[in-house]
Amino acid sequence: MNYAYPKLSDKDLHLFRVGGAGLGNILFTYARAVVYAQKHPNTQVIWPTWLSLKLGPILRREKDKRFYHDLFRNHSGYINGVKKSAILLTKKRISEKEALENPDFDERVIEFEGFVEAFTPIMHDSKAVYDDLVKNLAKKNEKAVSFDGKKAICMHVRLGDFTRVTWEEVLQGKHCSSIPIEWYVNMAKDLRRIVGEDVKIYIFSDGTDEELQPLLALPNVERKTFGTAIGDILALAQSGIFVASGSSFSMWARYLGRMTTIMFPNQVKQEILQEYDNGKEIVALEKISDEYYKLIKNTLRNI
Repeated sequence: MNYAYPKLSDKDLHLFRVGGAGLGNILFTYARAVVYAQKHPNTQVIWPTWLSLKLGPILRREKDKRFYHDLFRNHSGYINGVKKSAILLTKKRISEKEALENPDFDERVIEFEGFVEAFTPIMHDSKAVYDDLVKNLAKKNEKAVSFDGKKAICMHVRLGDFTRVTWEEVLQGKHCSSIPIEWYVNMAKDLRRIVGEDVKIYIFSDGTDEELQPLLALPNVERKTFGTAIGDILALAQSGIFVASGSSFSMWARYLGRMTTIMFPNQVKQEILQEYDNGKEIVALEKISDEYYKLIKNTLRNI
């Protein structure tokens, strides 16, 4: 028997870890381990150390402190507790790369780390990943799965710790930067030109009401949250039309939902949709190209 272990931080003490990337990025590590174990029956998943202690969100007084301890519960029977520590302390460890290159091994812990390739290794496994995430949700997050956004426009406006920059800097592809709120307003108005002025718009964001005011001032717009990052990702995956930020948070909503998505130029990071998907990934700056008019209109009409 081998073991797939998603190591979410360098400083992983089994009960908690210090620092580490945000949820969108550590989910890549977790998903690769889960998919690997599903494709290799002689491999068991070791439950990751979700609890992360970090000062940044506390110092910035963010609502979501990003401890991640309340997102998931181990409903899949993955190895945890004393047995987890015993295996991690006694078994030889190999890297994910070594495991893929030399598959003939036994009694090894395969360490999955990082997120450099993003969705590339699991591009065609979104249903398996979605099912695993939903199965292992903490009870408080389950209601997000039943969110009905299929007949609405859903927007993810990433602000929080993202740098506020000029239009020009975002257009140049500067990552971890907030897209100007005016762009979201323009996309809301243009989408309503296509699908009708009465279509509902939901806003998911880590920004303040003051920062979002130009959007919230539009008619029939509602700010929405399910209280946790994973809850909001899974809710956004139910979008009819999705307007994305340039964050990995939005990438996860796109990957799990595989819906038609509107994106800011040079903030796409990775194309998700494949030939077998029904949606399109549309890059727009001031106005959505007329070639997508029929697709967008039919998307909300036919659901």
